[in-house]
Amino acid sequence: MIDPYLWPGTDCLRNKLDLTDPDLLAEFEDRIVSSRDVELARETLPGEYNLQHFQRFHWWLFRDVYEWAGQARTVDISKGGSRFGSWRYLDEEVSAVLEKLASDHWLIGLARPVFVDKLAFYYGELNARHMFREGNGRTQRAFLRQLSAAAGWRLDWSALNKDDNIVVSQHNLLTADCGQLAEVLDPVITRI
Repeated sequence: MIDPYLWPGTDCLRNKLDLTDPDLLAEFEDRIVSSRDVELARETLPGEYNLQHFQRFHWWLFRDVYEWAGQARTVDISKGGSRFGSWRYLDEEVSAVLEKLASDHWLIGLARPVFVDKLAFYYGELNARHMFREGNGRTQRAFLRQLSAAAGWRLDWSALNKDDNIVVSQHNLLTADCGQLAEVLDPVITRI
């Protein structure tokens, strides 16, 4: 199947920068998105932590790079041999995850061990869906950073061991077990 997100005849995502070299795109995307992420870390993006709010985080981060920023993907994707949620059900599935988050009172008032476990659960659930064609990890980290701050916790993503995160995220994707994910997220979390 041809991926409509790619420039024809390339493995480079279509982008507003008209770049056709995926390495060059990755470099420019990282610079632009990092700058937008710093903006998000300094202010609050208003919303109700629902599907539309989650999509707005993606739009905020990637709007300068992709026309489809903030929109659910329309193709199935996989990484490292693991498939993410089917694009056909993304709106419903991500909405259900975020409705559960609302029923958990957006993680407000939890003791640290419970907060860590719940954060790992939502981190894993959002990752398993992989709502966007690109930029899922950065979007969920920005979203969860703001959510956590509202609940009284600081997430310092620079403390996340990236290699361990990849391994335990794949494990979580295959097993839905959040224990290892909680261990990797633990050093990231401090009380505000």
